[in-house]
Amino acid sequence: MKQRVSAVDAILSSYEGLSASEKRIADYIINHRHEVSSLNAYEIALKSDTSRATMSRLVRSLGYERFAQLRSARAHEGRAGDDGFENEGGISSDDIAGSLQYILNVKLEELKSTASMLGSKPLANAIKAIRYADLTMFAAVGNTIPAAQNAAYKLWQAGYRSAAPTSTDGSLQLSLQLTSKDCLVVLSSSGYSKRLIPVLDNANDAGATIVAITENTESDIAKRADIVLRVANRDKMLSDLHFSQSSINFVIETLFLFLSHESEDVSEKNKLFWKTAGRDREPEA
Repeated sequence: MKQRVSAVDAILSSYEGLSASEKRIADYIINHRHEVSSLNAYEIALKSDTSRATMSRLVRSLGYERFAQLRSARAHEGRAGDDGFENEGGISSDDIAGSLQYILNVKLEELKSTASMLGSKPLANAIKAIRYADLTMFAAVGNTIPAAQNAAYKLWQAGYRSAAPTSTDGSLQLSLQLTSKDCLVVLSSSGYSKRLIPVLDNANDAGATIVAITENTESDIAKRADIVLRVANRDKMLSDLHFSQSSINFVIETLFLFLSHESEDVSEKNKLFWKTAGRDREPEA
C-alpha cells in the first residue's frame, strides 16, 4: 500500500509545532476548503492576518514545494468526499443529527487516512518484530495508558507475551529489564511525550526493537524508533482538547488481527481461558 498523507493530516500532525501566525493560516485552510481552492497564497495570508513569508514557511514545513501543490491537494480531498468537514454550526445539541453526521465524517476520514499512511513494509516489520519477540512492552502516558493496556490484553488473547505498565515509573522500570530479544511499542499520537524518552533510550541501549505509533514522524519519539506506524488524528476538527485514540486503537486491532491469524495455538488457549472465565457467567446456586 502506498503511503499517502492528505493536506489536512499534514497540517494537523504538525499543528502543535507551528507558530501562532502559522496556526491561523492552518485553521483557515482546514475550515474553508471551498474558498481555498480559488484563492492564492497572498489572499489567504491576508484573510489569516499573516504574511506571504509566513505562508511560504508553512507550505515548506508541510512538505510542499509551493502553495499551488497544497491548494490542489486540499481541493482533491473535497472531491474525494471530505465535504463533511465544513459544518459551520459546529457540534451542538441544537442539531443532534447534523452534529452526529459531522463527527462520523471526521472519524471515518481519520481512519481512512490512517490506513492509507500505514504502509505495507512498516506494518509487516512491526508484525514480525512482535511475533518473534520474547516480550512486547507497550508504553504510553496520560489518557493513552488505557490504550496500551488494551493492546497488551489483545496480545495475550493472540498468544503472545506482553506487558503494559500503568504508570510512567512502571514503564521506566520495565524498560530497564528489556533485552535484545524484546520489542517496545510506544503509543504517542502527538509524539511530544517527553516522559517516554528515557523509556525509549533504555530499550535502545538493550538492543530491543522499537515501534512507534504516532502522527508526528519528526518527533523525538519517532526518530528513536526502528519502525514508525503513522496515524492520523483529527481531534482539532472536533474539539480544542486531545481526547481520542481511535486511530491508535485501529492500528492495535490491525496488528492483533494479523498476529492472531499467525498464532499456532491461539484457539486452543482461548478455549482453556473461557473454560475457567466462563464460570463467572454462571448463575449463583
